[in-house]
Amino acid sequence: MNLKKGFIIYVGCIFSLIMFNLNVNADSHDDKLDRIESQVQDALIKINRMEKENKEVPSIKVGPGLKFKSGKNEVKLGGRIHFDTGSYKNEKGAKCEVNDTTGGSCLVNGTNFRRMRLAMSGKYDDFYYYKASVDWGASAKQKSDAEDNASIDEVYLGYKLANNTTFSVGKQKMPLAFAESTSSNDMAFIERAPSLDAMTDETIGPKRMGAQLRNWDKKMAYLVELGMHGASDTFSTEQTSEDFGLGGRLVYAPIHEKKHALHLGYWHNKTLVDNRRGGAASGRGATDLQWNYRIGLNIADEKFLDMEDDADDKGSWTDMEHYGAELAYLFGPAWFQAEWIWGQFNRDPLAGDSNTFKSYKANGGYYQFGYVLSSERRYTIKKGGWKAPKVKNDVAKGGSGVHEIAIRRDQLSLNDLADSASSGFTINEGTQKTWTFGYNWYLNNSNRIMINYIHVDVDCEAVNNVTSAACGESAGGITNDPDNYTSIKALGVRFQTKW
Repeated sequence: MNLKKGFIIYVGCIFSLIMFNLNVNADSHDDKLDRIESQVQDALIKINRMEKENKEVPSIKVGPGLKFKSGKNEVKLGGRIHFDTGSYKNEKGAKCEVNDTTGGSCLVNGTNFRRMRLAMSGKYDDFYYYKASVDWGASAKQKSDAEDNASIDEVYLGYKLANNTTFSVGKQKMPLAFAESTSSNDMAFIERAPSLDAMTDETIGPKRMGAQLRNWDKKMAYLVELGMHGASDTFSTEQTSEDFGLGGRLVYAPIHEKKHALHLGYWHNKTLVDNRRGGAASGRGATDLQWNYRIGLNIADEKFLDMEDDADDKGSWTDMEHYGAELAYLFGPAWFQAEWIWGQFNRDPLAGDSNTFKSYKANGGYYQFGYVLSSERRYTIKKGGWKAPKVKNDVAKGGSGVHEIAIRRDQLSLNDLADSASSGFTINEGTQKTWTFGYNWYLNNSNRIMINYIHVDVDCEAVNNVTSAACGESAGGITNDPDNYTSIKALGVRFQTKW
């Protein structure tokens, strides 16, 4: 019994020693875990402190463009170069042989820096933002004494009132049109539709001195733009008061997905002009009351649609009104876009004025569609317009880039402009119908090559605006046909880069 009892006591002591050793090791292990946890917490505190400190350290990002950032402040340096080449084939009464006799002009081949801009933009304090852009791009003027000078493209200061609401003042884009809301870097064709540019460029836009309030919502898929504007930044107030206009644009996208979108839009602008404005002799006011534009390629400056000679020098103008409807649709790589524009110039004839008409009216528009290979166009509700396709396969890295094909039909008539109160007085400034076929090769997200083939049909009134040969008149052995359209063909190529 004593032996058995001694053995049990011996085993119990051994077990007690083992348990004591395990408890000691466990306590040591817990201490190590506590120390490690404390060290991790200290490291996280230091990392958070370093991140906060690093946010205040300026960072620089190069290529393309240049971006400086420090905390909430940011400055970007960017720009764009659009270099165009073009050739024309003038037929029938539009041939260059005609102007040798009439003293008019014709479309001639050439090259042009369509846009050559440098821009600086930025934001600070989560409240202010700004942009200043200067353009050295040529206007393709054909006069021997013409010079291409630098001009202010955009300069404005903005205030971010909320995450989706802004207010800006300065020279900026006015709220009008789907095509105008799409950057020239992202357009599917070398130029915007001639009908749109003819009715807006020299009247209400696309950029004027003014103020603008914008509000949008991506989830509800709407955009509201309201603006007031004067004239351009170069307007002199020595003879007449500057124009004053009010405009607005409403956009709704009932379908708003990344690769599927439906855009519906409407814009309206009314601009008051100084009714003391007379003809050319007494000096025009802030804006020439005329519609005009080129055939869709800015190499030669000649304009078959042009009210300059007859329509805008009658005097007694009071106001002008323009409005338009927008439709766009995106379905994967396919896209569609269409707009129609209405315009009217109003006047109050003085007593004894032989020109008794009270208004000019016109309307025109376009539709265009295209298809993108290896990518798709992008729709942005923030601007209510397109963004260029995203390039994932950079050509410089052995990829094929992105390819896009597009077709556009455009038409505008400036004939029979005066209203019925004109006592038989009419203004005929030409009709123009255009087909444009485009191909775009996006080499990467900054560079692309564009090719446009343009076929234009113009009537004899439009031919007269360029060659100075009246309808039915023969010059250089060629007659300006009053009964049939004259065709002009053009081929344009653009080399584009943006940064």
